[in-house]
Amino acid sequence: MKLPFLKYAVKNVFSKPSTVGWPAKKGEAAPEAKPEYRGRISYDAAKCVNCGMCIRVCSPGAITRVVKPVEEGDEITYTFDLTSCTFCATCVDFCGTKAIQMTDDYHMVGTKHEDFLVTGTRVKKKAKGFPECDQDVCVYCGLCQKNCPEGAIVVDRPNKTWTLDKKECVQCGICIQKCPKKCLKFGVPGAKK
Repeated sequence: MKLPFLKYAVKNVFSKPSTVGWPAKKGEAAPEAKPEYRGRISYDAAKCVNCGMCIRVCSPGAITRVVKPVEEGDEITYTFDLTSCTFCATCVDFCGTKAIQMTDDYHMVGTKHEDFLVTGTRVKKKAKGFPECDQDVCVYCGLCQKNCPEGAIVVDRPNKTWTLDKKECVQCGICIQKCPKKCLKFGVPGAKK
């Protein structure tokens, strides 16, 4: 009877393991991740403007947002579910304020679902009104419409009109940042044009 794998079994009994033990022994540092490794998500709520772009581009639906009105404004909580996340980094690419980053942390071990949730909460103060367009300066280029994460802006170039759906607008200010002519600004609530 031939045992073709017997010599490999005997050889491996007397050789060092080809894997790294986990957790690392006392005094040993854990191995570092390779460059550009996409590990656990890091979320900085203080940088977030609540544009919701990360939610729109997340194909597995791993990002949720809860908005709760409070006295100072809105309490906004983003939750990243790493059990659904594919670590594609699309949310990182689309985050204009760099509030979302990928880390090299590959130590994702847990015993309950909460161990795999990354959350962040901030209170967004009441906005200074909605974006308004100075149509004497506007060239109707459409960049504000293209960059609006909620689709609240409609620019009609042939008719030279700019309209905002206030129900859809989250007052993130991205349209104001992207306007090349700087003709957009937050209007004062209740002020007449």
